[in-house]
Amino acid sequence: EKKPEILTIGEIRRLTETAFAVKHEWRHVWALALLTGMRNGELYALQWSDIDWENKLITVARSFNCRKREISSTKAGYWRDVPMSQDCLRLLQELRAITGNQTYILPRLNRWDHGIQAAVLRNFCSENNLPSVRFHTLRACFGTQLLRQGVPSAVVMKIAGWKDLKTMQRYIRLAGV
Repeated sequence: EKKPEILTIGEIRRLTETAFAVKHEWRHVWALALLTGMRNGELYALQWSDIDWENKLITVARSFNCRKREISSTKAGYWRDVPMSQDCLRLLQELRAITGNQTYILPRLNRWDHGIQAAVLRNFCSENNLPSVRFHTLRACFGTQLLRQGVPSAVVMKIAGWKDLKTMQRYIRLAGV
């Protein structure tokens, strides 16, 4: 069995700090993925109406399918709430100032529309002496970091929308818990 890709907390910081320092067009997408554990299509479909500022929650109810070019339900088929950390709250406030009254939270990037998000991330990582990872690895980083902080696996499963305990066991092993 090949060990799955994962970034350390130091590598996560380097990725986000470097992306923001150079004002990379994907910086907000990557940061929100790392702060919420949302899937690629869920991030793409995320709207301002999904944000509950008062309770600091993000409702994940939709996902974009780039092959079918349509927005439908999430992969698991049900909605979930993701709590916002202080970093996530600050990022969303920054994005709100940028997007104004637009429907979607994140920018509509051309390469994202065509499903090339993994290649963009791999190239950025390679150029910046970071381990080359897939876009989905950002989701794994979110889960393993929560587990390393002592968040119970059942809570992590609920937040990230993992239904299968077998899948969750993989992240528990990656976290070294």
